[in-house]
Amino acid sequence: MVIALAAGLVAFSPIALRAWTPRFGDWERLSWIGQTYGAASALLAVLALIGISVSLVLQAREAKATREQAVRAVHTDLLRMAMEDEVYRRAWGPYFAAGDSERQRQHMYINLIISNWQMRWGLRDISEQHLRATAHVLLSGEPGQRFWAEGRELRLRAVNGRRERRFHQILDEEYQHARRDPALPPAPLPAEEATATKPWLLLGSVLAGVTVLVAVWRRLVGRRDEA
Repeated sequence: MVIALAAGLVAFSPIALRAWTPRFGDWERLSWIGQTYGAASALLAVLALIGISVSLVLQAREAKATREQAVRAVHTDLLRMAMEDEVYRRAWGPYFAAGDSERQRQHMYINLIISNWQMRWGLRDISEQHLRATAHVLLSGEPGQRFWAEGRELRLRAVNGRRERRFHQILDEEYQHARRDPALPPAPLPAEEATATKPWLLLGSVLAGVTVLVAVWRRLVGRRDEA
């Protein structure tokens, strides 16, 4: 049915173009109009290709996010079991085999917080300014400073990729900042301000594409009329 409808529209398109010319038999003028639509269709094809490319990139990011969330969920379950039961906690190594039970649970809990930040940072769901503000608050306390002091060297060395390296650099900078002056955290970026610009950017891109398309169409029609 779709093929038949499309074929019918193509067959009766000259009748639809009758409004563009005072003389129905002027096929030369109709061909000029068809060529004008050819330029517009090329622009629309480019826009469609860009849209498909963006959708593929977004789908790849969503698939990666799903895999990371599954891995993080398993990691969270393992840490939760260790936090709730001392028997499982001792299985994590000598540090958790003896000592203060409260400090060990704090260590695991902070690990969960930083892991959540790292996943959001990888998905670009958190801005650098927001990350700095929250990291400064966490690393200003004694448990946060103790956690980062014990594992900072390993974390800074065991990085995979430029964005992950930047994440750990930000946390280390805020750790050093919190040690010098824990009372002055950086101001976070409001969530409304961070997200409000995205729809306007998309709308601006669409309007710009439509403007260019209309300008090209009018210019080509003007040239045909002059000819």
